[in-house]
Parts: sequence; C-alpha cells; structure tokens
Amino acid sequence: MKKLLLIAMLFSIGFAAMAQKGGQRGSATPEERAERVTNKMAEELSLSEDQKKKVYQINLDHAKKRQAEMEARRAAMEADMKAQNQEIEALLSEEQKAKWAEMKAEGKMRMEEEGRGRRGGPRRGHRSGGSTN
Repeated sequence: MKKLLLIAMLFSIGFAAMAQKGGQRGSATPEERAERVTNKMAEELSLSEDQKKKVYQINLDHAKKRQAEMEARRAAMEADMKAQNQEIEALLSEEQKAKWAEMKAEGKMRMEEEGRGRRGGPRRGHRSGGSTN
C-alpha cells in the first residue's frame, strides 16, 4: 500500500512539473514567436517584404493553433491529476490524507529548490554547463 501511494505521489508531482514547464517554455506570445521565426527566415532566405508578410501570417496562424492545443492539453492533464488525487484520497484515512498532503508539499518544495519549479530553471534533457538533468 505504501509503495502504491509513493508511486502515485511521484506520478502526480511529475505531471504537475511537466504542466508548469510547458507553460514556462511557451511563455512568448504567438505574435512574438511568429515574429522571431519570420525574422530568422527572412535573414537566412533573403525574403522579399511581400514574402515576409505572408510567412509571418502563416507562422502566426500555426503558433496560435499550437498555443490553443497546449492550453487544452494542460487543462486535461490538470483535470486528470485532480481526479487521480480524489480517487487516492477516497481510499485513505484522515491520518493518511494529512500525511499524503505533507508528502505532496515536500515534493513540490524539493522541486522548487532544485530549480525545476521556477521560471527559467533547467529543463529535462537540456544541457547546461556540461551536465544533464
């Protein structure tokens, strides 16, 4: 039973971290992302002004679509995590619920201390200073 609870807790915390990272990584507006990509393309490909305007609009349309998809995915993940926690809590005694809440809080604090829960922290698979996370 304890192993099941620990696995469920780690699973929940992992999803919460991924949801936060997704929001941080995509913090630029669709307009900012489209402009950045378009400017790079214009520079590398020597686009005309007409081409640049059309490419910007294409990039903007797709950036908006991706942002909407990410927000929908994040909302679905949060709803699933909430349902998972409710199912787990339904099995626990009041004492176990208190301990479970404490374990989740400690896990969240630990993640923030390690730089994973705050904006600009290291990302999974991102190399920084020669080490990997």
